[in-house]
Amino acid sequence: MIHISVVFAFVCIGHSLNAQLLTLKDLDTAKVYTSLESALQNRELVLRLDLSKQKLMSVPDELFQLTNLQELRLNKCRIIQFPERFSELPSLQILQCQHNEIESIPHSICAVTHLKVLDLADNLIELIPDEIDRLAELETLALWDNPINYYPERLTEMQKLRVLDVLNNAMSRDTQERLKSGLPNCKIIMSPPCPCMDGEE
Repeated sequence: MIHISVVFAFVCIGHSLNAQLLTLKDLDTAKVYTSLESALQNRELVLRLDLSKQKLMSVPDELFQLTNLQELRLNKCRIIQFPERFSELPSLQILQCQHNEIESIPHSICAVTHLKVLDLADNLIELIPDEIDRLAELETLALWDNPINYYPERLTEMQKLRVLDVLNNAMSRDTQERLKSGLPNCKIIMSPPCPCMDGEE
């Protein structure tokens, strides 16, 4: 009987450490941590973390200890490369990393199944990975000001996508028409087409 009580208590504690997935509206009212040191001292409580403009150069490994994290902002941090560790943040719903020098979208980001907003605007990304459609809950994909030259067909299978911002990215007329016809319920923000080679490889 004692053993059963101990197991039950352990299970209850474990559940209490798992943050409930909030709606984006409710998440917007949660506390924002702006210090990684402070966040690590309260790691089970941290839902939102903003380390923008902190000249990090890379994503800190310690950040992945915040397993209840639902929003992460790393704008203007001079980040060059993303680690393949984003699957360690299973509750992440918003990832914003504008104005960095990121060259590629890691495969691990496509494994974050609750992601609703992915904002990697103004970076050096050249292609959207084929498995982008694994982000089945994604509603906003912002990739403006990137030298993207590959837009996979599976991008048009993301039926929950409501905003695709690819403004100031070179894109042929054929690619624009393919995205428009494949995503009829999505607002696509784009510049006029160019006589350029892009689309599917």
